[in-house]
Amino acid sequence: MTGFIIGAVIISFSSVMVMLADVPPDVVGFYRLVIGGLGMFVILWRLGKLRHMTLHIWKWSFLGALFFAADFFFWHRSIGAIGPGMSTMLANFQVIILASVSILFLKERVTRLFLLAIPLALSGLYCMVGVGWASFTPEFQVGVAFGLLTALAYALYLLALKYSLSKAEADPLAMACAVALQTGLILGGLALVQQESFVIPNTQSLLALGTLALVCHAGGWYLITRGIQQVRTSLVGLILLLQPTLSYVWDILFFDKPTTPVELLGVGMALVGIYLGSLPDKPKKVRKVLAEGE
Repeated sequence: MTGFIIGAVIISFSSVMVMLADVPPDVVGFYRLVIGGLGMFVILWRLGKLRHMTLHIWKWSFLGALFFAADFFFWHRSIGAIGPGMSTMLANFQVIILASVSILFLKERVTRLFLLAIPLALSGLYCMVGVGWASFTPEFQVGVAFGLLTALAYALYLLALKYSLSKAEADPLAMACAVALQTGLILGGLALVQQESFVIPNTQSLLALGTLALVCHAGGWYLITRGIQQVRTSLVGLILLLQPTLSYVWDILFFDKPTTPVELLGVGMALVGIYLGSLPDKPKKVRKVLAEGE
């Protein structure tokens, strides 16, 4: 369990590193995913699992890579507009979206906890961004929209990943490696189309990108992937809430994010709603949902 908790804490710094990297959004994604994917490749090599990186894996991971690229496209822009804390909180509404999809389309049973989670999470969302909506700048409003689109894209990514893993019967870490590398190349292509510069401007940027790719992405998700098997299902969602919670704390500590009592109340309500929405049903367990990490 210790490794799982450490992994959740590590990935909570992802949005902070995106801010410190000080390079265009899609360039951040390119470096993060390509370098992080290569880091996972090395981990697979050390574990003697490179044989799992088959053409079959690359084919089935492509769909997930498309949605993962959309996730990073929206999330990195949201971070720039509204800060790492709020953007990460909004992205974690993917739990509610994913549970809703499972109920509406996969015919999973509606639980009492989920019926409580939805209004609680939405009430929290309103307190966070709805109460003062008219006073927000257009840039901030677009950042909120990008944050919610991140949640949608990440939920679709998780569904695609689950589908691909079942079809390819793949090693999860090998699939994550293939997805990361393909996502990085997609984001790199988007950066080229938009004529974004790939130049790393200074030492701070280099250290932030290296930490984001190797520590937060490769290291953090390796610990989570390895540790999730050793943690009770009921604790998975709770522990993973460390990511948005700590991201919000880091935003206050490192970037002097202004907060109001209403916003903090909304954050608390949203976290409780997200947690309740991630809990499994007793007779038929809801699929494990990872909150982004991004």
